[in-house]
Amino acid sequence: MTTKSDDDIKHYLKQQSQELDNMLGDGLTDYLKLGFASNFSGIMKLGYAIAIALTVALFYCGYQFFTAPEANQVFWGVLLILSFNAQVATKLWIFMQTNRNMLSKEMRMIEVRQRAWFAAQNAKMHE
Repeated sequence: MTTKSDDDIKHYLKQQSQELDNMLGDGLTDYLKLGFASNFSGIMKLGYAIAIALTVALFYCGYQFFTAPEANQVFWGVLLILSFNAQVATKLWIFMQTNRNMLSKEMRMIEVRQRAWFAAQNAKMHE
């Protein structure tokens, strides 16, 4: 047995889900742009610059590993693995910051909507 209040909540949650889908946009690029929508956009730019530098280092170390004489392959192999791990860590940090920005924005929106919904419910009760 559902009440009108339950139906209102379901409708409200469905509406929020649609708005979240609209906020995410078309794909990964729109999602990653959300990382720059905060006060820490300079740090995000630095993170992307580090990721690009590590990509260059990764390809360079990979090339050197496959073309180096046998005596130097261990050295270049270790550098290849280290640059790969550093790049993975940097990209994880970028995604974590983007998620943090998106979640904090969504939580603020939910709080505002929740207050408005409760205010509307209180107004209905006092009529």
